Amino acid sequence: MKAWQGTFRRLRLFRRYKEWTVTVLFSLAAFVIALICVMGFLAYLNTLNYIRKLYAEIGHDLVERRAEYLDGVFARCFDDLEKISEMPEVKGASSRVALEALARAVPERRRAFVVAAFASAEGDAHYLDGRDADVSREKFFARAMNGENEFVVELYDADFGGDEFVIAKGVHSDGEFAGVVFYSMRFSSLDSPYLKMHVAEDVFSSFAVNSSGEFIVPLKTESILNIGEDSLEQDDLEVLRNLISQMEESEHGSLVLRSRIFSAEFVEWAKISGTDWVIGLTAPFSKIDLVAQDSKARIISICGVLVVVVLVVSVLIFLSILRKHFSHRRIMLQQAQNIDKLTGLCTEVFFEEQAEKLLNTNPDANFLILGVDIRGFRIVQQTEGIAIANEQLVLLSRRLGEIAREKNGIAARGHVDHFYLMYPISDSESALREFDSFLYNGNLLAGRVGELVPTRIGIVFAGKDYERDTIQNLIGKTSYAKRVIQDNLLKNYSVFDSGMEARVLNEKRMERNIPTAFAHDEFYVVYQPKINLSDGKIIGAEALVRWNSAELGNVTPDSFIPIFERNGYIERLDFYVYQKVFEFVETQITKRGNDFVPISVNMSRFHLKDETFVSNFLSLFRKYNIPPQMIEVEILERSLGVADDRAREVAEQLHEMGFRVSIDDFGTGESSLSLISKIPADIIKIDRKFMLGIKDASSSSDDELKVVRLIVEMAHQLGKETICEGVETEQHVNVLRSINCNYVQGFFYSKPLSEKDFIEYLEQHL
Repeated sequence: MKAWQGTFRRLRLFRRYKEWTVTVLFSLAAFVIALICVMGFLAYLNTLNYIRKLYAEIGHDLVERRAEYLDGVFARCFDDLEKISEMPEVKGASSRVALEALARAVPERRRAFVVAAFASAEGDAHYLDGRDADVSREKFFARAMNGENEFVVELYDADFGGDEFVIAKGVHSDGEFAGVVFYSMRFSSLDSPYLKMHVAEDVFSSFAVNSSGEFIVPLKTESILNIGEDSLEQDDLEVLRNLISQMEESEHGSLVLRSRIFSAEFVEWAKISGTDWVIGLTAPFSKIDLVAQDSKARIISICGVLVVVVLVVSVLIFLSILRKHFSHRRIMLQQAQNIDKLTGLCTEVFFEEQAEKLLNTNPDANFLILGVDIRGFRIVQQTEGIAIANEQLVLLSRRLGEIAREKNGIAARGHVDHFYLMYPISDSESALREFDSFLYNGNLLAGRVGELVPTRIGIVFAGKDYERDTIQNLIGKTSYAKRVIQDNLLKNYSVFDSGMEARVLNEKRMERNIPTAFAHDEFYVVYQPKINLSDGKIIGAEALVRWNSAELGNVTPDSFIPIFERNGYIERLDFYVYQKVFEFVETQITKRGNDFVPISVNMSRFHLKDETFVSNFLSLFRKYNIPPQMIEVEILERSLGVADDRAREVAEQLHEMGFRVSIDDFGTGESSLSLISKIPADIIKIDRKFMLGIKDASSSSDDELKVVRLIVEMAHQLGKETICEGVETEQHVNVLRSINCNYVQGFFYSKPLSEKDFIEYLEQHL
């Protein structure tokens, strides 16, 4: 909200003072134009000195930038060769193994302009581009062999095309010379940043020499520099020797050479670190003076044009201010669209745009990305109201905004209670240690002292040290990391790792096979019997779906059901199961008459979002000759907390049609007990997790037993029957019988059965 207020306040101020701004800017522009006219006249009088000084500065800048570039090139090559020379494969292996190691070690970005090579101790060199050569007589080989820690930059003695040189490093193993690793490079590969001059290229000429005075890059113009000493008179020889002496003594420098043979010329030079090379530029004053003459004419022309400019400048300024006004207004509106109204954070769409820019413009940086949501947020909305829920959102957003500002990052609010945070880090380990300091008792501290917002956080790392991925995929990975700790209240954040990556890839593989599974009828239905505890007879069965994939093999429901729920295939899968169950029930009723039991089918919570679910369910059901009391619909308890009014409406409609309704996996969701009383359900199905800790009826200390007893008593008081899942031992049976649970379901009686096996079981236990 503050961001919105600030936006509109700035917009009002701009409108209020726009007339004053026009007046000031017009006056200032007129003053600047008059000043330019005066400066132009003065520049006309001082053109020669001005142009010479200007070109000296240009020459200094050009040489400095070229030297910095070459320093960087050689430094990176030195770093490469230092690392490569220490590799065991290079130190003690054969030339072939050393070459293979070299191929792996050379950075991809370096291969555009260098060719890496390895020369054995005998001088047999093998290049990565396939060349072989004897370099034993080359200067660089001798220098690299004799200097254990010295980097060598040297010209080839042999002719490999005319402009090739090497950067080499000797390889020594246990004090013995083992060979040389080196980069071979052409001067032409450095042309763009080094030789090409985009400014005053018709005035300056470049050159490069080594410590022996040999031209590495020859000077293309006539100068005292490229006249042999034998051809110079004593005065010119002293000038040249003075220049060479200064080049040897100083890293950077400039000098004006005044020769009898040629006109005076300006020389600027710089040494290249790690080499004995000197690069430089020279510009004859005769050419600079010609440029100055041209500049005089241009200055005179400009002064004449300025008179006309003064006449039209007021109109141009006025139009500019109008354009700025409308542009400012458009920017303000765009900014408002990128801000979440409630929290003041940016929107998810804007976050994705800015995060993608951060990744693209900072390729050498690492980032931490958080996906955050609030545990039990929908329950807070339902039980405490929208105002309290919004207060939690604001408190959490305030803390995330503080972290974003502190860490030079960006924070955003996504859908409902989903938040995102991204900021730069040095490495993952220190980032996680620092992130722990942002947590208090496992929750993000938000707002007032002592007030906590219970959060669930997924973390993923991105940047130069991690695999490249889009920001949408990275956000998806934070969501996957959050799902890992969905039911773990003791753990509030999870880091996306390679194990999760494998699960994600496995899920994507399953997703690719879903259309094929439907097309080839790879899904099938099994039936798990439900048993009456009072007499041990079967009273029904639950229909469960299984997947036998031709490519993946048998896929467990726990693996594929969540995927179907996320990608929307759950509706198609459920109706596939409904059809198979209806066909099976109709066939058995036709054969057996009343000697059959009701079959229950599961309804995904995602069907509650579909207003047409009940009508589609009835449309399919009416195609079969089945009494509705033979079908029971199981609604997950955690669905009630998502859309309680819709769940009640669906249950009532199914009840009116004669179907039985049960609440499945009771005890795992976020619904309140008062809500259960409002749902017209016939049966409460107690989740299997309660059976894991129950030992026997005499163990009054078992919390699970206490909870199950209370659920059974509550259900009976509400006029509902109970069935407990996960019954696997005789102790479970005895305990549940002692607390008057009506029915049970589990491996103690039967695992899920195929249609044939279920019919056999039914005949034995009916």
